[in-house]
Amino acid sequence: MSARALRRWGAVAGGLVLAVVLSDLLVELGSSRSIPPAVVGQAVVYGCVNALFALGLVLIYRATRVINFAHAGFGAVGAVLSYEIFTLEGWPYAVAVPVGIAVGAAFGFLVELVFVRRFARSARLVLTVVTIGVAQLLAGMQSVVPNIFGDKRRQSTTVITPLTHYALRWFPVTFTGDSLLLVVVTIIVLVGMVMFFKLSSVGIAVRGIAENEDRAALVGVNTKRISTLVWVIAGALSALATVLQVPLTGFSQGSSSSALGLGLLLPALAAAVLGGMDNLPITVAASIGISIFQEGVYFAFSQTAISDAALLVLIVVAFLLQRRKLLRVDEGSISTWAATEEVRPVPAALAGVPSVRTGRRWAIGVLGLVVLLYPWVMTPGQTNAGSLYLIYGIVVISLVILTGWGGQISLGQFAFVGVGAALGGMLTSRLHLPFLLALVAACLGGAGFAVLLGLTALRVRGLYLAVTTLAFAVVTDTVILNPRIDTLLPTTVGRPSVPFVKFEDERAFYYLCLLALIAVVMAGVGMRKSRTGRVLIALRENELGAQALGINLVRTRLVTFAISGSMAAFAGVLFAAHEHAVAQNAFGPDQSVQMFLTAVIGGLGSIPSALLGAVYFAILNIAFTSGVVHFFASGIGVLVMLYFFPRGLGGLVYQARDAILRRVAIRNRIYVPSLLSQFGMGSGEFARIPMVPRAGPDGGQPEPLPRYRLPSRIGVAGASQSTRRWSL
Repeated sequence: MSARALRRWGAVAGGLVLAVVLSDLLVELGSSRSIPPAVVGQAVVYGCVNALFALGLVLIYRATRVINFAHAGFGAVGAVLSYEIFTLEGWPYAVAVPVGIAVGAAFGFLVELVFVRRFARSARLVLTVVTIGVAQLLAGMQSVVPNIFGDKRRQSTTVITPLTHYALRWFPVTFTGDSLLLVVVTIIVLVGMVMFFKLSSVGIAVRGIAENEDRAALVGVNTKRISTLVWVIAGALSALATVLQVPLTGFSQGSSSSALGLGLLLPALAAAVLGGMDNLPITVAASIGISIFQEGVYFAFSQTAISDAALLVLIVVAFLLQRRKLLRVDEGSISTWAATEEVRPVPAALAGVPSVRTGRRWAIGVLGLVVLLYPWVMTPGQTNAGSLYLIYGIVVISLVILTGWGGQISLGQFAFVGVGAALGGMLTSRLHLPFLLALVAACLGGAGFAVLLGLTALRVRGLYLAVTTLAFAVVTDTVILNPRIDTLLPTTVGRPSVPFVKFEDERAFYYLCLLALIAVVMAGVGMRKSRTGRVLIALRENELGAQALGINLVRTRLVTFAISGSMAAFAGVLFAAHEHAVAQNAFGPDQSVQMFLTAVIGGLGSIPSALLGAVYFAILNIAFTSGVVHFFASGIGVLVMLYFFPRGLGGLVYQARDAILRRVAIRNRIYVPSLLSQFGMGSGEFARIPMVPRAGPDGGQPEPLPRYRLPSRIGVAGASQSTRRWSL
């Protein structure tokens, strides 16, 4: 064995010993007793589940350079199906388990075939957002499968397998044959995957694709086939881990678990990061070490808050220590959001046209009437829902500033909303401070928390920052907003009141939220037109070039986080008043992910585009009460939108606007290059429209200028519109 391999295995053994010692110290601190060896053994068994899950994450990352947030969904659907056919249909356990694994592999195949290939040349972040949409889709399917089998059970159920009867009592834990099967399978899978990558031609091809996909394709590697195989194996590993876990932890069909499966995702992701998203043995050892630490903390304190906070610190430190290694592959291609295309304003040549001015006034007038009259034609419950989506609009605008303009990916934005809600509710309900003063203090607190998170963005970018912010959202939910830890959290929060005005009435509170949204929109538009907005766009597009022009990267990035965090906290104060409470489960990580998808559906390129996403979900939730409609609109809706319209709803609206402006330009004989240049045609071929008549072939009579046909296409004029001659 080489010296490098000895050092590697020494680090693995040292890490496991450190995990045991650290967990034992925490146990003694919390309960004045040592952790029982049986608990350590149980943690090793659960660590094997995390290891199988982490191996799939590493495999997909090595092949496609994407973090698959739908990874838990592959296994969840397979486990549900396996559980149903085993317990209800009476299938043999030896048949039900392979069926569940095959289902996970099949979903991996379908996702790669339908989505991964579609976005193969897109920025990695686009594909990552697609995996989030797939995760929501799979979460919905997980709840549908029991209904197909007519299963009405909603309580937690213990699954008894033929191996469960082989039990060994080791106080305070009982180990069964299912535990032994899981450990043996993990060892076999690890050895098989190491041999697969080192000895097989396909494994070597996967490693080559991970280093440089284009170069691998040039030497004859079928990259599409290899990618399909990788996703199939990853889906099978996820299903294998979940199916083998069910006999150990039980099965709760009716539980409202996270759509992303964060209970499995974050520990496995932390282990994968410790393994450098590359090294399989270290990933497995890290999974077991993290599980030992988590079990020790839970044994001592009977809560997971400390282990969640430790996972956040572990992920950040691991990213920082391995930053150079992770940046060997061009991180710049994944650090920006490809769909943040800037929306062109109405061309100056058309802005003064009477029909354009009239159309703009009508659009603004109709929108204003709809918004202002909404609470007068809707029920109090619908008015309450409208206020909620106005608050969501503020959160979406904060994401536009941070992600759309600043290029910093945040999957934990609703955590800042939680911070603002906690501070605002505490100051108004417990300290009885005036609402406006509490609002300012909460905004400052949200900005402070955002700056702390922004410090990691100075070294961690792209998808890695997305993972960090997601872990921050988990910590905010389980630690900062945990009433067992933060005893100052208010139990009830009253509606705000200012001199001469009270907002207990739903209509009054709706107009307060509307004024708040208008103020944030005006602030965002003003920021985009200012030097700060131009600096953000410059850093997003070319960081090194912007720094060469004297832009201070550190200050600009921290200011971006501070502004975004303060806006989200501002929304949080209103959210607490809207809900009359600061409930811990109202600010979970799934809510942060949903806010990000809302902004993506609208379009992160501009504030009006992003707000269309909030309008989209508002219409669905207010006009339709069916859960089926919401399922198809959220999970499938995100996927359809990204598949066919990567610019989002805002892109569709602005395309329609440009089509109308194009017709106006043609009718008024105004040449607008941004609208008309691509429609020129001369001599049967597409070309730019000449600005002056071209001379004839012999230098004599000039060729006539092109004539134009309605409705919007420019071409060589025939008999139609022969009297409409343009002067360009």
